[in-house]
Amino acid sequence: MRRMILMLTVVAMVAVGGGLASAQDATMMAMQAAQQANDMAMQAAQTANQMAMQAAQQATQDAMQVDSRMSMAVQLPVTPRPVIVKLKGGVSVVLYDADPKAIVFYTTDGSLPTFQSQRYAGPIVVSAKVRVRAMAFDLAEMPSGVVSKTIRVKL
Repeated sequence: MRRMILMLTVVAMVAVGGGLASAQDATMMAMQAAQQANDMAMQAAQTANQMAMQAAQQATQDAMQVDSRMSMAVQLPVTPRPVIVKLKGGVSVVLYDADPKAIVFYTTDGSLPTFQSQRYAGPIVVSAKVRVRAMAFDLAEMPSGVVSKTIRVKL
């Protein structure tokens, strides 16, 4: 009888010990699976971060290209400024412009010339002190700056 109890005890201990080993194996496997899942999640996050950075860099490059195209489109050449010359007789003023396609507008009252101002077609006759202001316009270019000259007529 003692022998039987001893044998049952040994069998029970082996069974419990085997159960502990199985539980430890299961725990170890679960920890390994969790580590693998964590590693995969980290790799996926790194890949997503790299992709987001590449997309942001591409968007920045695209925006810079659009900006440079827009600035090139806006940067038209400027029409040369006209030149105001008083003729020797002192009663005529001539406007010269280096751009043959440009239209020159002028004023003799000191105001800024616009498209509604007098269009230059030939010498301007003056009879007193006047301030002539002129500006050249070419449809393919930006308007010139305003030039100004005060003309004094000696009588």
